[in-house]
Amino acid sequence: MRIGLLLYPGCLSAGLFAVADLLQAANQRQGGRVFDWRWVSAASRAEGDPTMADHGQRLQAEPLGAQPLDVLVVPGAWRDATRVPAPGDAELAGALSRLDTRVRLLAYCTGVCLLAQAGKLDDHPATTTWWLAATIGEHWPRTHWKLNDNVVFGPRHDTAAGVHGYLPLALKLIEDHCGTTVAGDIRAAMVLPRPAPANTPFQTLTALLQRGPLLRRLAQWVEATPASQLTVERLAAHLNLSPRTLARRVKADTGDSAASLMRRIKLNQVSDRLLTTTEPVSQISDRLGFSDDTGLRRQFKKATGLTPGEYRQRFA
Repeated sequence: MRIGLLLYPGCLSAGLFAVADLLQAANQRQGGRVFDWRWVSAASRAEGDPTMADHGQRLQAEPLGAQPLDVLVVPGAWRDATRVPAPGDAELAGALSRLDTRVRLLAYCTGVCLLAQAGKLDDHPATTTWWLAATIGEHWPRTHWKLNDNVVFGPRHDTAAGVHGYLPLALKLIEDHCGTTVAGDIRAAMVLPRPAPANTPFQTLTALLQRGPLLRRLAQWVEATPASQLTVERLAAHLNLSPRTLARRVKADTGDSAASLMRRIKLNQVSDRLLTTTEPVSQISDRLGFSDDTGLRRQFKKATGLTPGEYRQRFA
């Protein structure tokens, strides 16, 4: 597994060193070289010139694309909401846009904005640091922002919030390629527990949908499909399953019916919009493809016991 650790001027390199440490721990735990990582950079500079990261660090990196990669890790940088996107980001985003689509992209904090600027997150779910909510919605409306989630695992791109967002991304990578036992051992030995987020009526849904690839594919399709077009038959066809098989597998994995799970996923998108934007309910309804906002309000109150306005007031 060939991992690129992306350097660019001013980036927060501490997380990249931590990722390298976690990958080294996985290699030692496995007794072999499962992961091979290297520093890469897309900055225009003379051959052999180091890249300057945060705190004046100068690190030697090879050009992005010089060697094939399986995964690229994109860190954040010292930014505030008024400097996203920042001058100079266009060149880096252009290099990311030209990457082979087979390269899996892991980004955290403001690094997620570089993927959005590169068009890599168009029509895909993603998260980033919460205080960027107004900026990212304006600049990259095609991304399905889920700022109520600390981490979002997608089909080709994984994104996380905060400067420590590399932790869940690296641990998931280790789990996928070394197994849950190895990832659990490394988590227990090397990672301090993090505070639990505040609970909302949809808080358990994210963990539920990470139980297996079928549920993740199901959630991705539901989130990308207008609410008025959601049917068990269409979902089953997308997953290459019969409706009966889909119903049986969803029931076994979640204890819920497929129709009910689809409804919860779509209403969770409503929750995300209520908590991270100031959009009126009518606009959220249109954006997510509900037939009308009256139906949305009725479904939302039935699921949460609160009107959208009450929900926003309590949890936002």
